[in-house]
Amino acid sequence: MAIRYTVTTISPKYHQAILEWQRRNFPELDLLLAYWEKYFPGLPKFQLVAKVGELRSDVIEVGKYAGQPKIERAAEMAGNMFYTARRIIRAQCSTEFGSIEQHRMSLDTAPTDEARFEILRIMAEELRHAYQMFWVLDHDPTWKRPGHGDVAAETIEELLSMRTGTHVLDAFNIEFRDFLDNAVYTAIIDLVGKYQLDMMQIFSYAPMARSMPPMLGEEGFHMGFGRRALKELAVAATRGQGIYSLEDIQRAINKWYPRGLEMFGNERSGETAVAFGFKPKTNGQAQAEYIAEVEGIIEGVNIAIVRVHHPTMSPDEARSLIREVQHSGEARRGIRPEDLLLLPDRRFFRRRGPEEYVFQPYDLRGNLLTEGGRPIAPEKYLEYLARVLPEPYLASEDFRRYAEQLKVYHARGTSEATPFWIA
Repeated sequence: MAIRYTVTTISPKYHQAILEWQRRNFPELDLLLAYWEKYFPGLPKFQLVAKVGELRSDVIEVGKYAGQPKIERAAEMAGNMFYTARRIIRAQCSTEFGSIEQHRMSLDTAPTDEARFEILRIMAEELRHAYQMFWVLDHDPTWKRPGHGDVAAETIEELLSMRTGTHVLDAFNIEFRDFLDNAVYTAIIDLVGKYQLDMMQIFSYAPMARSMPPMLGEEGFHMGFGRRALKELAVAATRGQGIYSLEDIQRAINKWYPRGLEMFGNERSGETAVAFGFKPKTNGQAQAEYIAEVEGIIEGVNIAIVRVHHPTMSPDEARSLIREVQHSGEARRGIRPEDLLLLPDRRFFRRRGPEEYVFQPYDLRGNLLTEGGRPIAPEKYLEYLARVLPEPYLASEDFRRYAEQLKVYHARGTSEATPFWIA
């Protein structure tokens, strides 16, 4: 069913500001527009506008205000509700800007012109999503409150100043190195975006809720690109083609998946967002659904891998073989465990979340690495991570920061990271 929405713009001041940001950080937009009809025939040409969709319900659907009319003015949100809404909007917008910066880093490594222009389209739609969050803040004058300043203006200015390394969520501060990052990121990280946007369709602040349906529709293209690219890269690697091995792909998954898990926030919290009617699920509930869906994505890729070796095997037969190999840890019908991709355990390489996960030396399968009956030292865990993460990532600022936080945590028994979650 087609998504119904109206089109509007933000104030000239902020419209111009986001155009200036685009010229500095995404100059390839002009190239995308010039070739839009060639690569996306029949689709309406991209426009940098706000799309205001329809509410699923006129009343708040969950939480302590359930049954009351949805809130149209920010000023109607009292105290912590007001600032929690602002933090969610800020975090969402930061992800959009951060994603554009990341995709651009490896744009020139796309294997085909088609893939390159698909990435450009993803970047353009992320820019529109940032524009949409500006609209949520800019169109409502009551974000300016006596004694609190102009919260919308302050937030927008802060967002425009963010760069890779200073974005709200860790996943958006990791540099891309090559097309493999584009593929795994859109398959795994953009999937978190789908869950967040879907949940926020019920947002008790109506302008935010109205923004979600068009954004969610566009996000579907991003995830589809990622799943297709991931499968194609894995099949090529299995055939001995392309520039990435299955080990390369596995290491990229190992890098991105833990950050995707953390985008939901601490698994043990999220009740505040539900109480305020911002989302219908706690962090743990949403994350559990996400894990199950990523498991399905990885299984789908593994089925494609098995069918390279056994072209006549049905998907169901391949699925059974995969589970047998993974359960036994032994080769079956010529398929070894190392011939398949593995989804890391949720405890692996965590820097945020439940205390028993954070900076603890869990391996890919969720085993606590020990020595002499005690968890291994930070230096030993960093050595382990170096064997399972992409080599270029080990020299990145993000991994340097992780290593520093890991050592501080174990020296002091506490995390130096200040967590902030979308939820």
